[in-house]
Amino acid sequence: MESLQMAMNVVVPMFLMLALGCLLRRIGMFDQHTLDKMNDVCFKVFMAPLLYYNIYTARTPIGESGRMLLFAVVSELLLFTALWIITVVIEKENPRRAALLQGLFRTNAVLFCTAIGTSILGEGNIGPISLLVSVVVPLYNVLTVIELEIFRGGKIKPGKIALGVLKNPYIVAAILGYLTVALRIQLPVPVVTSLRDITRCSTPVALMVLGGLFNFGAVRGNLRNIIVGVAGRLVIVPAIMLPITIWMGFRGVELVGLMGMFVAPTAVASFNMAHAMDADYDLAGHLVVFGTMFSVVTIFFWVFGLGYLGFI
Repeated sequence: MESLQMAMNVVVPMFLMLALGCLLRRIGMFDQHTLDKMNDVCFKVFMAPLLYYNIYTARTPIGESGRMLLFAVVSELLLFTALWIITVVIEKENPRRAALLQGLFRTNAVLFCTAIGTSILGEGNIGPISLLVSVVVPLYNVLTVIELEIFRGGKIKPGKIALGVLKNPYIVAAILGYLTVALRIQLPVPVVTSLRDITRCSTPVALMVLGGLFNFGAVRGNLRNIIVGVAGRLVIVPAIMLPITIWMGFRGVELVGLMGMFVAPTAVASFNMAHAMDADYDLAGHLVVFGTMFSVVTIFFWVFGLGYLGFI
């Protein structure tokens, strides 16, 4: 019963915020321009400060979570390689390959790791998860640029990739958070309080925007790849990686963070990247929409299952 309640506590708030976003778009309170602006504000003004705030308040040295971070990086690199091979085998067109591969490996870790961790562990107890997010986000960005460039026949430019990663708001926030902790800087109480209040807006607003961005356009031409992408992202990858994560001995906050990384749906930014780099952006958008929609169900079962087995 306790594991069922925990799963409901994770999924129901997420579902309600997504549904509210859909409703507001349906009745005309949100339009595309408003949602695009809100999405930009959310991830630059709300989510980046949230990452900084969690690192600052947790004051968790990177060394204490080094094993988790190493496991996350190695597992994502191995997954990326395996998924690349599978994508090339099952899809023959490079634009679709690019979108499908990105949809399979690039998760919305920023939003879903934070939402799941806060729901299970409580506010202020997800410092290691914030460290995890600050490491996997630049990794996703680098791998995404590499695969999109290769599939469109372009040349890899390490300097441009590095600059793009360093300009990412999450990376800036993470670096500032690490420096604040390393230098033992104590922020004034009013500043910390303001940061806390801002960050409390982040997850609800991000979920509402995501719900408002749902676009159930024609899917017939991409149906097979949508099924492969959504099932692979939400079911097959977690079914492989979560037992390995448990077998490796991860428990508590580290297991919750890694679980969030593996069970999260495709990142919203994958659509924008696909559009900008000549991939099949219709397929990329469908993977975001349907992945996010079905993730409400799959995340419930993953959280319930791990809770029922006593791992979280």
